[in-house]
Amino acid sequence: MSLQTECFIVWALGLPVFFQASAVAGFLVLGYLVYYRYFHSLAKYPGPPLASVTNLWKTYHLWNLHLPHTLVRLHEQYGDVVRVGPNDLSFRNPDAVNTIYKAGRQLKKTAFYDGFTTFNPNLFGTQDEEIHAIRRRQMAHAFSLQSIKEMEHLVDSHILKLRKNLDHFSDSNREFDLKDMIAFYVFDVLGELAFSRSFDSQDERSLALLPPVNDHIYLACLMGMTPEALPWIKKVLPFIPIPWLQRLFHARAQLRDLTAACVRQRIEAGNTDRKDLLSSLLVATDPETGSKLTELDINTEAFAMIVAGSHTTSGTLTLLFSHLLQNPEILNKVIQELDLNLSNETGQVISYKALEKDLPYTMACIYENFRINPVFTMPLPRKILAPGGLVIQGCQIPRKTTVFSLNHVVHHNPSVWGKDHDQFKPDRFLGPNSKQLQGYLSPFSTGHRMCIGKNMAMMNILKVLSTVLRNYKMEMVHPEEPVETLSVGISEKKGRLICRISRR
Repeated sequence: MSLQTECFIVWALGLPVFFQASAVAGFLVLGYLVYYRYFHSLAKYPGPPLASVTNLWKTYHLWNLHLPHTLVRLHEQYGDVVRVGPNDLSFRNPDAVNTIYKAGRQLKKTAFYDGFTTFNPNLFGTQDEEIHAIRRRQMAHAFSLQSIKEMEHLVDSHILKLRKNLDHFSDSNREFDLKDMIAFYVFDVLGELAFSRSFDSQDERSLALLPPVNDHIYLACLMGMTPEALPWIKKVLPFIPIPWLQRLFHARAQLRDLTAACVRQRIEAGNTDRKDLLSSLLVATDPETGSKLTELDINTEAFAMIVAGSHTTSGTLTLLFSHLLQNPEILNKVIQELDLNLSNETGQVISYKALEKDLPYTMACIYENFRINPVFTMPLPRKILAPGGLVIQGCQIPRKTTVFSLNHVVHHNPSVWGKDHDQFKPDRFLGPNSKQLQGYLSPFSTGHRMCIGKNMAMMNILKVLSTVLRNYKMEMVHPEEPVETLSVGISEKKGRLICRISRR
């Protein structure tokens, strides 16, 4: 050892303990930064430098409500594979979607989903594949197309209430917010189909009646973005006296109380001839013990019904009407197709059976709305468990890497959709490769963990769209304003959708 080195050691040991500890901590932090930035197994993948060393990068962009749009820009800058976290990769190519979400147990959900847990992990959030398989089997029949069709008359009763409100605005020649009217309708239908009760929000037309779903999901995603610290975060955050943070926790408590009240009321009603989505859980039994589900188990899944069944459908319908009303030529084509094919529908509400006819242009508009503004815009991360890693888009990705493919990013890949991917163009789904393009859409996710409520959502979308357009003439008050979205993990139209309406 040289004299200079010995002198340095003697000098360092003579420093106060605080400075010694600070020096050690500094070297450790420096070593961490250098390793993850330059020597980690994912260092070869491009991405923002800050993202390579901390997940707080993703947390910040989610916090400012623009994570999906930020990821689109990053992929435009860096290509199809982007490093967006110390151990996270984002993929843009549609082929990656099937690899990631249809690979079965080679990949599993990560601790990100623990941020959503309010009762116990539900069908959406559970990382236990056995529990997921059991619960999905128990709920599958209730959410089947046949079962949803059997409840169509209940949907119709609330579309009639929607029409009553629209008639009021037509007769009074008043401007109104279509976004609110759709939200009231969807929430009431959800209550009817899930719990055999209406929330009567269409009667009251008060925003205070709508569940604070956005705040719950915003909180869940913010916490889940740093999964390695989530247990600590969940213990500490509720006690931080920041007003907006306390609002999010209060919103989650409101949703929890609403769920518990709905379930308790439904249990007390007992077995009835009327079936609803909760019926399957009330009679379900544990395959091993034969015992019925506990009230906590039922609350767990009912909570997911309220969260997933309200905002996603209302957000999709609001954006669909926004794009149609902003494009009169496209709107007129949809109206002409509906008038031609539904001329025998003389009732006040269009039947779902009639909507199962071939309506290519109407469906093209729905597909294009799913593409340009998918509502479910949170990352759906998976951790690779396969011992040798997994090949995704020709890249050998190491075991324990977290991967995801955000639908908003895939849906705005210019190599698939063209340079006009930011424009609403339904005709792209009417060409010779329309089936292939439909296969690239994932508005309800894909694979064995895809959304169980797809049939209910599609019925609502088709019935509301067709009934409104067949019976009313509507226009946006400010058609010059661009259709923009904000994302808390699920997206919605930014601002209001003020319209005028008259009977046809």
